[in-house]
Amino acid sequence: MVLVSILGDFHSSILPIFFEFKKKITHHIILHDDSNHDKKHIKKLMKAQRKFLETYEEDGKAILDYKIDMIQVAEDSYEDILSIFKVIKTTAKEPKEIYLNATDGLSSISIVLSNKVLQCGGNVLAYDRYSNKYNIHTGNFMKKKKIKNNMDIKSHLQLKGYELKSWTNSFTLKKRKDNILKLCKNLPELKEFATKAQEKKINDISGYNKYKKILHKIDKINNVPFLQGTIFEEYIYHIIVDNCDFDEVMIGLIIEFEKDFINELDIVMIKDNHLHTIECKFVNTLKGEQYVYKTNSIIDYLDDDGKAMILSIGGDEEKITRNGKKVQFTIGDKARAKNGNIKIHQSKIFNEVKFLNEINSFFNLGAK
Repeated sequence: MVLVSILGDFHSSILPIFFEFKKKITHHIILHDDSNHDKKHIKKLMKAQRKFLETYEEDGKAILDYKIDMIQVAEDSYEDILSIFKVIKTTAKEPKEIYLNATDGLSSISIVLSNKVLQCGGNVLAYDRYSNKYNIHTGNFMKKKKIKNNMDIKSHLQLKGYELKSWTNSFTLKKRKDNILKLCKNLPELKEFATKAQEKKINDISGYNKYKKILHKIDKINNVPFLQGTIFEEYIYHIIVDNCDFDEVMIGLIIEFEKDFINELDIVMIKDNHLHTIECKFVNTLKGEQYVYKTNSIIDYLDDDGKAMILSIGGDEEKITRNGKKVQFTIGDKARAKNGNIKIHQSKIFNEVKFLNEINSFFNLGAK
């Protein structure tokens, strides 16, 4: 199979089709325009393709074997596009082996190449990133198919050219799951304990012996950041995994998006080839504007159609101070969040049922 991908505005439209057919591909050709924007992104995409080819394994075995090429094409030159088509034809033993992914390609390139590929007996693919399905066109028929091989989180990040530097492995999470759930049975009380740890060593705080006992058991008694944040993140992770129909959920990810641009993400989920994230804050108060801007920026990197949630538990949304009323999220913050596909879930007392209902609704999931 020779897969020809046309680089367009939404690079996420190339990746699901590539990942779906990765085991069948003998040659992957990526076409790009001569614009500076495309030239910049094609270098990153090619580097990611090569690394993926070298490192992707199943059951500990390397299973991929395909050539990768990029070809620059002038969008406004009919002759240039025709010459590219002739090159594509030489890469396949038979025309029926050619599959052109024309989903988001520049109009002129897509129209001319699609016509030529269909005339010679090849196939044209059109991916719908909203339904995670694709149409396969030939000269005689059109058929809609559902993507069968969805990307996992690591593959999605790698194919976009990002480096996943670290994360909390699933074995560790599973091993201490029961203890995490015990610690979070009474979140307001846990919050009191965590707040006192800001001023004293955990062992010096009077009372809260049941929490100390569990922290000793999982070797976290002197780990204040774990008490104040990680416990809550892992609790949210477990109730999502147990109750929501994501393809995969990971926690504690440190990702390098660009050189020297590194971000830590609390929870990342993937569903039907789209990445989503949740920012967990177990605090009395926070500056909502700061987290809306931060989350908006991250979503732009993660996925063209990704969504995010800011989960803030432990403090009142409105609080009266000496200087007047303060809120965690202003009307402007909420408007900006909504415009950026970000859901704000803020409450002093955590309601698990309400939270799960919002997760399933906002991320378009069915109950697990």
